Amino acid sequence: MGLMPTAADNPFTKFDQRTILGQFKAAASHDPDVLYAQKEVLLGPTKNLKRLAVLSAVIGAFFTISIFMAWFGIPLLLGAWWLWRFQARNRAAVEAAYDEYLASVRGGQPANGTLFKTV
Repeated sequence: MGLMPTAADNPFTKFDQRTILGQFKAAASHDPDVLYAQKEVLLGPTKNLKRLAVLSAVIGAFFTISIFMAWFGIPLLLGAWWLWRFQARNRAAVEAAYDEYLASVRGGQPANGTLFKTV
């Protein structure tokens, strides 16, 4: 498949934090730029799911407003809600694992790069 991207995984794969931590460890780098690139690769399919959820919600709302197509619009709205919730959970798992891995690599320093102030 020549037009298929190299990292084209199933977008409906459910991510958990341990798996994502393993992906960051498999990158074998402590460089924040490499880890950020790995995070963006992992978040790629969720961006497409987000677009699909918004498009489905708009089409479902239009079909529901036009009463004749409500029998198709309501299930489409429910599917859009499920897609939005699914991609949000996957995105949250990737973000949490990224922050946790950066904190472990930096030795307890937070992900945004600021140091804890001691009083």
